[in-house]
Amino acid sequence: MIPEVDVAIVGAGPVGLLLACLLQVRGLSVRVLERRTAPSARSAAIGITPPSLRILERVGLAQAFEAAGVKVRDCHLHGARGRLGTVSFREIPDTRRFILSLPQAEVAARLRARLGEGVVVDGWELASLEQLPEGVRLRSAAGATVTARFAVGCDGGRGKVRELLGIPAPGRSYACHFAMADYVDRSGLGDEAHLFFTPQGSVESFPLPGGRRRWVVQTDDRLGDVPEGLVCRLARERAGVGPDPADRLPGASTFTPRRFHCSRYHEGRVALCGDAAHGMTPAGGQGMNTGFADAEFLAEVLASADPPALLPSYTRHRRRAAGAAIFRAGWGMSLGTWRGRPASWLRDLILRRVLCSGPVGRRMGSFYAMLTIPHNTLDAVPPSALRHP
Repeated sequence: MIPEVDVAIVGAGPVGLLLACLLQVRGLSVRVLERRTAPSARSAAIGITPPSLRILERVGLAQAFEAAGVKVRDCHLHGARGRLGTVSFREIPDTRRFILSLPQAEVAARLRARLGEGVVVDGWELASLEQLPEGVRLRSAAGATVTARFAVGCDGGRGKVRELLGIPAPGRSYACHFAMADYVDRSGLGDEAHLFFTPQGSVESFPLPGGRRRWVVQTDDRLGDVPEGLVCRLARERAGVGPDPADRLPGASTFTPRRFHCSRYHEGRVALCGDAAHGMTPAGGQGMNTGFADAEFLAEVLASADPPALLPSYTRHRRRAAGAAIFRAGWGMSLGTWRGRPASWLRDLILRRVLCSGPVGRRMGSFYAMLTIPHNTLDAVPPSALRHP
């Protein structure tokens, strides 16, 4: 077999597309295989952290992303009886003292444009893969084949690549449910995030570019579609502020968070990256950013002289980073979704007296900006991790 490309990537979400861009700038040939025939309009990730913007600098996109997004410098926390405190990014130890709000669909569109024509193949659904001594052969449901020196699964938490490899992914669903939707922003809340924690459930509100705003509400049950007016009603009942139903934009969705973590991130010449390797609650916006750091590390490995020798290091270091992110996201969501008056009173006390004040409060900005996640970029990885045995 003579490989057609150096790396075949299954999945054209933001992580797969960023990995392709990072490989391109290193001189490798890439093919991205995407099951969908058109980009998804579903609401998804929006927050990009300072470490991720440093990774985007490697492909020349950081400045364009910053110009297109909203720079969120403060996140205000509210309890049942009023304001509890603020998690501020204004003094974090980084040159970018903000979280960038830019919807996932726009992130993916800009990364796809950076790759150029012919790199992404839409409507290509993986059916099987075969590992050979010199590479990997991937076959689509329609019978088309692509051969590559290496393959990467960036096809999400229920993706086909991990299933075909037989890599275990132990995990569980959380016992809470959410609905979210984007609206024309008439709230007057500006470029700041607001989190409302009440005995009846949580409400989250984040600015988006283009005069839009995202609202996320905790629901009693797992829902299918988002009923008209539900997000607006729950937001107003709990937070005293909310959008107008007439201002809702396409892409509303519901979700029940789940977590999982693969026991390893590679098998032979095939690796897993992003949500294919680990899953976490969206609380704190850590999932996509963890995937971006996966992509940066994996691109360095695949561009090396002997990728198979370094793939175990990829698993070891990225599993540690993802494990920290999974724990933090789960901890934050658990605290934010406590319901009932006694639990709500205790949460307000913890937030006001501990997490939003004193020494701990001063560190929360760095915590949520993912500056304290181990190995959050290659600059934080020991040189020995990328040294051939």
